[in-house]
Amino acid sequence: MFSIQKFEDSAKDNGIRYWIAHDYMADLGYESWASFKVVIQKAMGSCLQLGIDSDEAFIPFEAPDGTKSYKLTRFACYLIAMQANPSKPEVAAAQVVLAKIAEVLVEEKIAESGIARIEGRGKLTSAEKHLSGVAKSAGLVNGHEYAIFKDFGIRGMYNMPLKRLQQYKGAPEGKTLYDFMGLTELAANTFRVTQTAERMKSHGSKGLEQAKKTAHDVGSEVRDVMLRSSGIAPEDLEIEGHIDQVKKQIKTANRKMQKLDAPQKNTKGQKKQG
Repeated sequence: MFSIQKFEDSAKDNGIRYWIAHDYMADLGYESWASFKVVIQKAMGSCLQLGIDSDEAFIPFEAPDGTKSYKLTRFACYLIAMQANPSKPEVAAAQVVLAKIAEVLVEEKIAESGIARIEGRGKLTSAEKHLSGVAKSAGLVNGHEYAIFKDFGIRGMYNMPLKRLQQYKGAPEGKTLYDFMGLTELAANTFRVTQTAERMKSHGSKGLEQAKKTAHDVGSEVRDVMLRSSGIAPEDLEIEGHIDQVKKQIKTANRKMQKLDAPQKNTKGQKKQG
């Protein structure tokens, strides 16, 4: 089981405290570097979504025996734990412990799905950009037509236009509704958007009328799947805090962790010898 004492004791010190990725891999119950490196890469991707330079948290280095690894900051360890497989008991324990540390530093609760929401929001943004390109190929070069086309996808999935959906969910007027959606709803909308693009390409949709029908049909199908799966209509999924607030919390945790593990000074202003 993951032990916070063992984690703290295993830290190295070279100006700042850091952890060796290969050691941390064992702490999280991973036996294969190849599989653990995938988790590291996902965690580095989280840095990108947060606007944080991953090279500051994940520092490549080569051990004396030639093994290529990373020096991990505490924040990097936190991100890795959040991206690791929670079915591993070591990972589940690490997620709880490291999230608690982050919350103490930030002095407010950080949603468990925060990292996943940020990632999910990024995927939806990418999917929408792809759909925009497909729509242009279908002849929807007019901004007004594209807005109508997008709204028909929302109508199909939620049984109401975007403006009414925003009011129904209680999201602030003038804000992007996607930024308040939880992980499940973000994933559902990403699937709807990507499948709309694929169907338009495979069916050779051209013009506004065909595009509207495709968007509505796919939205309706996604709605049916969600209702069969959970019994909850997508419009009844609760909204959460704005995604920018989640990013702010996690970036604050990063800054506080950096201070926590930075060299401490004594009363004479000299660094402690460690």
